[in-house]
Amino acid sequence: MTTAQWVIIAIVCGSIEIFTMGLWFLWLALAALLVAVGVRLDWLSSLQWQLLIFAFFTLIFIIFTRPLAIKFFKTKDTISNVKALVGQHGISTTDIQPLQYGQVKVNGEIWTAIAESEIKSGTRIVVNDIDGVKLIVNQAEQE
Repeated sequence: MTTAQWVIIAIVCGSIEIFTMGLWFLWLALAALLVAVGVRLDWLSSLQWQLLIFAFFTLIFIIFTRPLAIKFFKTKDTISNVKALVGQHGISTTDIQPLQYGQVKVNGEIWTAIAESEIKSGTRIVVNDIDGVKLIVNQAEQE
C-alpha cells in the first residue's frame, strides 16, 4: 500500500473516532499514521510488514495507552435536579404528623414532605429520599 492509502485510512479512522468517542479508532488512526511514515521512509515496502506493524502498534496503543486516556478524559458524574437534595438539610415550616404530608424549606424552596415520625414546625430536617415531587425527611441530628 502507498503512503497516501495509509493516510486515508488514518483520516477515516480519525473521523469515525470523532463521531463515536470510544477511544478505539483513535489508536487505529495513529497506527496507520506510523505505518504511513514507515512506508514514506521506505522502511516498510511489503504489504505483510505493513499490516504486521499496523496490527502491532494498534495492540500496543490499545493495551497500554487506552486505559490512561480513558482516565484522563473521564468526567465526574454530577448529581443534578431533585436527586441532589438527598442529604441536604432544611427546616420544617409546618408540623408533620407520622405518614402525613407537611411542608419543609430546603435550599430556599418550599417542598411537600412526609416523615415516619412527628416533626414540629421549625425543626431542622434532613432529606432521606425523594418520591416524585415529595421529600421523605427525618428530623436532623443535633450538632
